[in-house]
Parts: sequence; structure tokens; C-alpha cells
Amino acid sequence: MSRVVIAGRWDGGVPALSTDEALDAIRRGVLAGASDTAVVTVPFGTGSTFDEAVAALDSQASFVRVPTDASSSCEAGERVADSLRNGSAVIVEGGHNSSPDCGVGFLEGLLGAPGIDPRQPEALADALTRAQALVSDAEVDLVCAASTARPLLGLDSVLAVAPDLEPIEAQDTALTAALTQAFAHRPLGRHQLLDGVDVHAARQRGSGAGGGVGAVIAAIGGRIVTTGDLLSQLLGLETALDGVDLVIVAEPELASPVLAESTLDCITRAAATHALPVVAITHRSSLSHFEKAEWGLHGVFETEGAVTLEDAGRRVARTWLR
Repeated sequence: MSRVVIAGRWDGGVPALSTDEALDAIRRGVLAGASDTAVVTVPFGTGSTFDEAVAALDSQASFVRVPTDASSSCEAGERVADSLRNGSAVIVEGGHNSSPDCGVGFLEGLLGAPGIDPRQPEALADALTRAQALVSDAEVDLVCAASTARPLLGLDSVLAVAPDLEPIEAQDTALTAALTQAFAHRPLGRHQLLDGVDVHAARQRGSGAGGGVGAVIAAIGGRIVTTGDLLSQLLGLETALDGVDLVIVAEPELASPVLAESTLDCITRAAATHALPVVAITHRSSLSHFEKAEWGLHGVFETEGAVTLEDAGRRVARTWLR
């Protein structure tokens, strides 16, 4: 009997299906093409797929997501404040927001203190200090699942580059100066062993996640982990791929800039450790043969809206599971 793992995401794809629905359609196709096959589906990705991926893990942690179209992260802060009272680990997922609020909304919701002015470094620093005390007293592991590697501050930050990678021409220098000052030497009491961007909470990779929520979490004693690495750990991806014959990855579009913010590389990296072939099912791909190899893909099946996901799964199975 062959064993297949179907992992990945389909939110925003064509046809418009949830990731669970898309992976199940591919699963049915694989079984139609190779009936003597054991198939496991693993939602694995950012945004709404993250919600699906951790749906069964509520006993391990409290999960909060900042939608990329949210103009404020205040609701996420309020939900984290409620979760801190439960004493369990709290994980906040966020990506490259189109309207970053620099994490100030998150602070306001966490503290229940609206009206924090990010252009007043003293007021922002005071809010960070109070939030750090709140997290410390709760004694919980506060984690930002960063679905973007972009920092909050810097030339490649969420304040300087839009989600479509176009530069943001209008820069608020007073705001960035205030943020630089307020986030410096945070969290308080941490012994700085090295100098560099990594010791500044708002310049760390992923600190721009959720519009700046990553920077706030890092500044108040939490930590930033890439969403792919976090899901790999939570879902036991390495163990799930043990003894598998084929990995099928669902990814709605294999193209830049989408792939730059994807978790595809985490799946293909795990598959590579087991020397497994990886085939991607996608609506559209612009990757060259060299780029496919770079991403760890051994094959790509494009539906282009003309082939159903179920039929794509059937064709992949007949090609790769002979």
C-alpha cells in the first residue's frame, strides 16, 4: 500500500474553496487514481489556513489571528488579554498587513487603554513596560507566528514596502523615529550580549507581522517564530512524512511575491530529509525549471481553472504512484 501526504493551503485559490475542502478534493482524486493508497491531509499555511491547521490544537495553546486586511490589531490584543488569564500558551499569527498600525492597536487591546499615541515615544514606552509586566505576571509563553519576514522598521519593513512589493513613497519620519526610540532596549531587563538589528525588537525578522504585532510581542517578553516552523512543530510534520511515498503540496499560485510569504519551503524541506518526491498542485505557476528545483519541487500540475482539484489528484496519482 502506498502512503501519500497532501499538505498546503488553498485560501484565495481558484476554485474558491477552503483549504480543508481543497485538500479533501485532491484526496478523493488520489484514491480514484490509486485506490490502494493511504492518504493523510494536512492544512499547512498562513491566514485562514492557519486557523484550519490549529483547529484541533486548542488544548495546547490559545490561537489568535490578525487578518491581513485589518486596519487595527486591537481585537487581537483584547483576545490575548483574555487568553493570558487562562494561563496557557498564546500564539498570535499575522502577515504583511496593507495598513499596519505598528502594533499600537494590539497594545491598546491588551492593556484596555485606548488612545496610545505612537508618535509619543514616552507614552508608547510606558505602555510597553506595562504590557511586559502583564505578560510576566501571567507566566505564559507568548509567541508571534510571523507569516512575513519583514520587520516593522527598516528599508525592507512593512512601513516601507507594500504587500505587492511596491515601495511606499510617503514616509512618516516622526513616527519611525518615535518607534525606534520606544522599542529600543526591549524587553526591559534583558541582558544584551550582542549589538545589531536582532537586539532591537522592531528590527527583528518578522517584527512587522500583523502590522507590527510581532515587534510588540518581542518587546514585552514574547518571541517571534516563523509560521512554517511553528506549524511544523505543532503538527509534527517530520513524523507525518515518515514512511510516506509521495508528498502533494497544494499552493494556489506558484509565483512571486506570493511564494515569498508562503510556507511551501517548510514542507519541501521536511520532505527532502526523507528523500521524498514532492508534486505541487496549483492554479497557475510561473516558476522556471530551475526555480522549481530551488523550491524542492519534482513536479507541478497546473489546473488553470480547467481541471478540477479532484481530477488533478487523480492524474498525479496515476503518474507518480505506478
